[in-house]
Amino acid sequence: MKGISSIALLAIPLAFAAHAQTATSNTPAQAGENGDATFIQKAGEGGMAEVELSKIAEKNATSADVKKFAAQMVHDHTANNKELTTIAAHENTPVPKALDSDHAALRDKLEGMKGADFDRTYVDAMRTDHQKMIDLLKSSQATVSTEELRTFIKKTEPVVEHHLSMAQNLKVE
Repeated sequence: MKGISSIALLAIPLAFAAHAQTATSNTPAQAGENGDATFIQKAGEGGMAEVELSKIAEKNATSADVKKFAAQMVHDHTANNKELTTIAAHENTPVPKALDSDHAALRDKLEGMKGADFDRTYVDAMRTDHQKMIDLLKSSQATVSTEELRTFIKKTEPVVEHHLSMAQNLKVE
């Protein structure tokens, strides 16, 4: 999948939606495969964003606690992203290679910020993103078709819940 453009990556969910609207007789395996690709796409986007945004926080955050949290996010999400990439390869499903437009805009905004404003914006984003990831993990448990993805979800969900709790407990001025 080297060299795939972000436009092509954005086309994947659109193609899935178009297929879902026109397909009238999906077999359970086909529905599961679509669920697998959608989950891998969304989880990959979220995991990649956590790493990129947290690397910026390691440099730009003012609070030592925010920097420590960011370092933990880089560590944990890098490992999780590698595992998801391995699973995706087993399923012949591409993983995102670039941030989605919302996370790219947030990255650009954070790169220009420093101080308490940076800390607040980053921590708020981590709270929101981790809640979205928990929602994705919970909803995808029933839609993915492989045991490997179900195991990944079961293993990942408590970690993401812990990350959300950490983000919620961070004190930022």
